[in-house]
Amino acid sequence: MAFKPYRRWTLWLSFLLLWPGSARPAATDYCSSSALARQLAGLAQNDPNLVRVRELAQSRDRRTVWLVEVGAGSEESRGTRPGLLVVAGLEGNDLIGPFTAVSWIERLVRQYRDDPPTAALLRRTTVYVVPCLNPDALERFFARPQIELRGNDCPRDDDHDGLVEEDPGEDLNRDGLITMMRVEDKEGEYILDPNESRLLLKADPLKGEKGAWKLLPEGIDNDGDQRWNEDGPGGANFNRSFPYNYRYFAADAGLHPLADEETRALADFIVAHPNIGLIVTYGAADNLRQTPKAARSPGRSKAMEAIDERDVGYYELFGKLYRKAIGLGKEMECISEPGTFSDWMYFHRGRLSLAVRPWDAALAREIAEPSKPGDRRQKTEDGGQKAEDTGQELPSSAVHPPSSGRADPNTAKADAKPVKKTEDKRGEDERKELQWFDEHAPEAFVPWQAIDHPDFPGRRVEVGGYRPCARTNPPAALLADVAAKQGDFLTEITRRLPRVGIGKIECRLLADSVYEIEIHVVNEGFLPTALAHGQTTQEVYPTRVVMDLEPDCFLAGARTTFLPPIAGSGGLAKVRYTIRAVHRQQIRFQVVSMLAGRTEGVIELLQATGSR
Repeated sequence: MAFKPYRRWTLWLSFLLLWPGSARPAATDYCSSSALARQLAGLAQNDPNLVRVRELAQSRDRRTVWLVEVGAGSEESRGTRPGLLVVAGLEGNDLIGPFTAVSWIERLVRQYRDDPPTAALLRRTTVYVVPCLNPDALERFFARPQIELRGNDCPRDDDHDGLVEEDPGEDLNRDGLITMMRVEDKEGEYILDPNESRLLLKADPLKGEKGAWKLLPEGIDNDGDQRWNEDGPGGANFNRSFPYNYRYFAADAGLHPLADEETRALADFIVAHPNIGLIVTYGAADNLRQTPKAARSPGRSKAMEAIDERDVGYYELFGKLYRKAIGLGKEMECISEPGTFSDWMYFHRGRLSLAVRPWDAALAREIAEPSKPGDRRQKTEDGGQKAEDTGQELPSSAVHPPSSGRADPNTAKADAKPVKKTEDKRGEDERKELQWFDEHAPEAFVPWQAIDHPDFPGRRVEVGGYRPCARTNPPAALLADVAAKQGDFLTEITRRLPRVGIGKIECRLLADSVYEIEIHVVNEGFLPTALAHGQTTQEVYPTRVVMDLEPDCFLAGARTTFLPPIAGSGGLAKVRYTIRAVHRQQIRFQVVSMLAGRTEGVIELLQATGSR
C-alpha cells in the first residue's frame, strides 16, 4: 500500500489534540485506541524533527493503525540506516505491549534532549514502532461487558453450523465482566483443590477421585447444542495470521495468511523497509525467557523448524540481556505459537526476531520468589486446559482462580464440606500465583457468586474468576516499572545493531596510472551484517562496495563487489582492485549494506606511494 504523507497525518493528529476532552492521559494506566492516538499526536507535535506519526492501515471498524518513526535526519538517510522495529497489540488481550511501546517512545524523546549517547544513537539508527496493530481488539477491553478475546471484530462461524456469533458469552451476574462459571455436576472432570477450595483440580481416577464440577465460560447455551459460548465475538488473531507455520482452518487464524488489511499493511511495510534488521514483537509467544531450540540448516531444500545453529548464539545472548533487565534469575519455559509475526520475520525474512511476553502471573511470581539453591525446575508460562463442552482453550487461572483473601458467603454452601489439606503437588504453581495476586492485586479476582442458571435448574452454579486480561497484563501499580525495564532492554539492543564503516584504505602505484587498492570494510556494530538464515532465505542482500569508476578502468576487480557477511564487534572484509586511472586524483566509493547502513570513502591517488 502507499503510505500517507507525513504532513497530512500531522495535521490530523494536531486536530486530535485540539478536540474537546482530548487532554493527554497520564501514562499510569491502559488507554484506548483514541487515547493512544492523542498520546502519539502530542509526541509528533512537540518533536516533529524526531518523531513522525502516520497511518499504516485502517481496521475493519475504521480505526487507525498508527506507525511511529523515531530518528533524526532526512527521510532518505533514515531509510538507509540500521533499523529496529517494535510491534505490539497484535492480540486482543495484549494491553501491556502498546503501553510499553509508547512509553519507550516517550523515553527516547526525553533522552534525545538530555542524554548524548541516546542522541547519537538516534542520529545513526532508525526506530519504527507499531504500538497497536489490532485497535479493534484493544477497544473491546474498554467496552461493557468486558471480555477477554484475542481476535479482531471480523464475524465468523466458529462451530460451523451456518450461523455467525449466535452463542456469545453473557454477563450473568451483571458485574460488567464475562468471566467463568463452575457447575456442580456428577459428570464433571474437576474437584475442589484440597489445599485451596477456591481452586479446581482435574480429578485423578488413580487416586480414587470422582469429578464433581464442570468449568465453562460465563453464559448460556443460546443455540441449544449443549456447548456454551462456542460461537461468540472475535475473529482473526493477528499473531496467528502470518505465513510461516500458518494453521489453515484454525479457529483464530483468519481466512488465509495476511487476510486482514492490518497484517497485510505490516507485511508491505516490512518489504518497503529492508533496512529493518532487528524485530521485537510483544504478544503471547516468547523466545527470550528461554533459549530457543536450534538445528542444522538443511539449506533451501527444506523448511527450517528451529533456529539455525549458527544464529542461536545471538538469541542466547539477547535472552540473557533480557532476563537481566527484567530481574529474572533463571530461564523459564517458553511457549511457541503457530503463525506468529516474529517467526515469519526470522524463518521467511531472515531477520533476528525477538518475541517477548512482557508480563504474566507466572513471571511475576518467579521474579518475586527467592531462588533456592539447587532448584532447577522450570516453570511453565500457561498450563492451559480445555473447558468442557466448548473447544475453547482456557488458561490455567480459570481452573485455579485466585482468592480475594476473604470468604464469600455465596460460596459457603459449596464449601461447607470440610476439606482436608494434603501434600498434593498438583496446582502448586497456581496456588502460588493466587497468593501473588492476593498480595499485589486482589481486585483482579471476582469472588465466586452463586446464581440461578436456566440451563442447570436445581444445580449449583457459581460465576467468578479472573477479570478479563488480568493474567496477561500487570496491575496498574506495576505498569511504570514493567515499561521501564522493557525500555532498558529495547534501548540496549538498539545499540547492538550492525553498522558498516571503513577501517583502512591502502593504495600503491604499480606503473604509470596503474594502482593496486585494498579497502577494509569493518562492522562497527555488534550483530553481523546478515544472519546465517538470512543468507539461506536470500532475503538479506549481500553488503557491496561500489566504486565511482568506469568499468573499463578495472584491470582486476569490478565496479560493484559483493562481500560475505561481516561478523560484528570489529569483523572485517577486504576488497582488492587493480585499476588504471588516468588524470584522476581521487576515487570515491560507497559501502552499502541492507541491514548495517552505508558509508562513503575517498581513495587519494596523489598520495599513492604509501598507505593510510
